[in-house]
Amino acid sequence: MIRGCKDVIAASITTEGDEIREIHVVAVSARAPKQIVRDVETTLKAFLKRSIDHRMISVAMQDPPQQAAPAKSPEKPGNGVAHVSARVPSPPPAAPPPPAPAPTTGWEPAPAPREGNVRVRFVSANLFVSGLKTTAQVELSWQGMTRLGSATGASARDNAARLLSNATLNALVPYLGDDVTLAPHEVEFVRLGRQEVVLVTVKLLGQRSEKTLVGSCTVEQDMAQSVVYATLAAVNRVLGGLRSREPVEYELRPTST
Repeated sequence: MIRGCKDVIAASITTEGDEIREIHVVAVSARAPKQIVRDVETTLKAFLKRSIDHRMISVAMQDPPQQAAPAKSPEKPGNGVAHVSARVPSPPPAAPPPPAPAPTTGWEPAPAPREGNVRVRFVSANLFVSGLKTTAQVELSWQGMTRLGSATGASARDNAARLLSNATLNALVPYLGDDVTLAPHEVEFVRLGRQEVVLVTVKLLGQRSEKTLVGSCTVEQDMAQSVVYATLAAVNRVLGGLRSREPVEYELRPTST
């Protein structure tokens, strides 16, 4: 991740157990080293959720390569007039034709659309407890439309996460075609070092096939949101290859009492 930062060409990290002790970076840039250090701090904070003391980061700067000056055109002797030869750029090669899409059967991936239309976005997640019953409601956004999914079950302590995962998949039902079904399977919380992680498995059922999808998310302050993210992580990668229904702009819902 650090090597992906702007101007960074090499990086190494020295650790002691689970703790980061030193970060060494080599960069080729005209920017100040302090800006490179800030890029590294922000990257680790965004991807690893860890704050790093900037004094742990050392940056070795290398000068950017100098561009060669354009060669001067020779002058013709005798009349003192310079003759400049202009090089006409050749037209770019024609792009090869796109490959023909492969036929799709069941849940096999179809030609993927653009990324902006594929990934499902989280909007909200809520749990409503009424006596012995708990209802999970999850709202998602996809292809410019929002949909609400819900699931109701027993108010057991370990059942809330399953209801949230089920409600997430129910919110996706209006988008999917009739030839596939997404079914919740397992929701587990595990400990990885000092971090709690939620793991979700989903069954993708086609006409003649069954596939198990797995997603995960670190549990921060909001457990419900973490479960929804883990469920979406399991299905987002394959949604772009599924045959989806045309989005409906308006959806009728019962009014609340």
